[in-house]
Amino acid sequence: MTGPGAAADVGGTTGLVHARFDVGAAERDVAELCRFDRYQASDGIMAAAAYVAGRAERAGLSDVRLLEFPADGGRHWWTFRAPASWTPVHAELAGVTAYPDRPFALAAYSASTGPGGVEAPVVRLGAGPDDPERLRGAIVVHDDPDLPLPAALDLAVRYGALGLATDRVSGPGRTGRIELRAGGPLLAFSLTSGQLADLARRDRVRVTVRAHGAAPMPVVTALLPGEPRGAGDPAAEEVLLSAHLCHPRPSANDNASGVAALLGAAAVLAGLRRGRRAVRFVWGPEFTGMAAYLHDVAPAPPVAAVNVDMAGQDQRLCGGPLIVERSPDHLPGFVNALAEHVVGEIPQAGRSYSGAVACDTWAWRATPFVGASDHSLLVDRSVGCPTVTLGHWPDRFNHSSADTLDKVDFQELRRTATIAGACAAVLADAGEETRGELERIAIRWAAARLLECLPSPGEPPADRTTALTTGRAADRTANPAMDRTVDGAVGRTADRTVDGTRGLLRHRTTVALGALDGVDRLCGRPGDPERHRWVEGLSAHVAGLLPGTRPEPAPAEPAGPPLRRTWEGPFNLRGLAETASPAGRSWIDGRLAADRSGAYALMLALAHGIDGARDRGELARYAGYAAGLPVGTDFADGFLSVLVEAGWAEETTNAERGADAQAPA
Repeated sequence: MTGPGAAADVGGTTGLVHARFDVGAAERDVAELCRFDRYQASDGIMAAAAYVAGRAERAGLSDVRLLEFPADGGRHWWTFRAPASWTPVHAELAGVTAYPDRPFALAAYSASTGPGGVEAPVVRLGAGPDDPERLRGAIVVHDDPDLPLPAALDLAVRYGALGLATDRVSGPGRTGRIELRAGGPLLAFSLTSGQLADLARRDRVRVTVRAHGAAPMPVVTALLPGEPRGAGDPAAEEVLLSAHLCHPRPSANDNASGVAALLGAAAVLAGLRRGRRAVRFVWGPEFTGMAAYLHDVAPAPPVAAVNVDMAGQDQRLCGGPLIVERSPDHLPGFVNALAEHVVGEIPQAGRSYSGAVACDTWAWRATPFVGASDHSLLVDRSVGCPTVTLGHWPDRFNHSSADTLDKVDFQELRRTATIAGACAAVLADAGEETRGELERIAIRWAAARLLECLPSPGEPPADRTTALTTGRAADRTANPAMDRTVDGAVGRTADRTVDGTRGLLRHRTTVALGALDGVDRLCGRPGDPERHRWVEGLSAHVAGLLPGTRPEPAPAEPAGPPLRRTWEGPFNLRGLAETASPAGRSWIDGRLAADRSGAYALMLALAHGIDGARDRGELARYAGYAAGLPVGTDFADGFLSVLVEAGWAEETTNAERGADAQAPA
């Protein structure tokens, strides 16, 4: 699949995919997808799915299927609940805003009023209404910056409000996305500050919402078959490329751009020599579509994957670089090293003044795993597919009505599609004759990861584990069942940490070796052990350069019982919140409200770290290393307590240690 030349020519493959990518077709695809309101189970996403299926066939893919799944809000794939079917038809807050005229104005899953609408009083919501009865049947104005939107929605439901209007998720000239609980009694509108002020001056307003629930949930899947070269080739193995199809109109970058990037990559790959493995494409609603595909359709987990989510941001307008989000540290595989290498092989638009160095004006970063897209399911231990995600962050227009076609840079989309397509081509054709180049790529990546452990010039020899695992007062709650203090199991283990930088180096060494193990997996047998010894030797050399070097201490015995996962299938934070106790749900909601992205990343890192061998202290340390973020001891212990209390994990005896352990693929 890597083109007319040698299969091992990663740079040549990258250049070929870039050169053959049809930018004009991608522009047309994004524009067409932006026409549809792509709620997860709606008429709009069904129309978008039909469009994608047709384009996949014209791109040269085979086995193109538009699958339909029941959208009743009750079916589960593991812990992932099927979405409720919801297609908005018309909505109006009379004299203020209307849907579909204004995208994002109507909150997803808003309750219908009936064709004629409802005349309702307008009431401003404070942090604690003195007379809750005044909210009953009213349209509640939420403009209090000290009252989080989730709390305001809870109050509105609790006291029987008809609906809520807010500007808390909006910005200048744009309205932000609100998603209500499916099947709930509330309706809601997302307004600009000016619109909300206009509404607040009124005594009453007529509100109308009409929607239906007849559409199923679609998933589009298609295949580029492989061509085995010999008896030992992996004919049944697949490499996966995925991009979620959902989100309200227009959502140009999130994620019409990702869908279009893979359609364009498919057309290029279909014109190249096929690899040993097949390349599978999946487009569907985020999280739930991937869950349905993996649970009901996929014959086996893919060997590796690239997920594309937000592919085409204009970096100057949107404010963020291209992000290569790595596969998590428990499952690095080779795909991390490959994706980052391919980025460096993308043709540059210019040269330095002398011509010695290729350069361009776009930026990219590699980041630790977060898991806020479909790749979260693929990398779970229950699936075991090493996966990178390509996207952009930050993006000042994300999840708002301003995520429009003019924010897409189609040369940026081309670069993202090139990375995905080139990675798929190389992974699909990886075998013994390509091992040499793949091992060199893995070793360079491994070396860079280890050298990052050296302190920067002038940096004090700080204890990084202490920084990553020290408790913070802000992490405590009033619920003692959720918060154990620093003198508990986590604190006792953290106190025995000798040298956090050395611990980070040990952690990174395991991840670095995982890249070489990933090459072995793709080639079907172990390679020269000297490659592994070289990485281990570099790790020892780095250890010798660390400040305050002393003999390596033996790893401390765990202070507490190891944790074992008992939840079914890939980890699902939303599913955990649904099954947790009220106190546990409150703990999760509170942490997400305080720092949504950071808390989310740490919760997933803690969950992924559970392997049947680590205790609470070791999990806190692992999560800090893996996420690259400080982990308060109370935060780690609180989250693990929620898991145990909900029955999603259990603390075992030392005799049962390691039952869930899994080596990196």
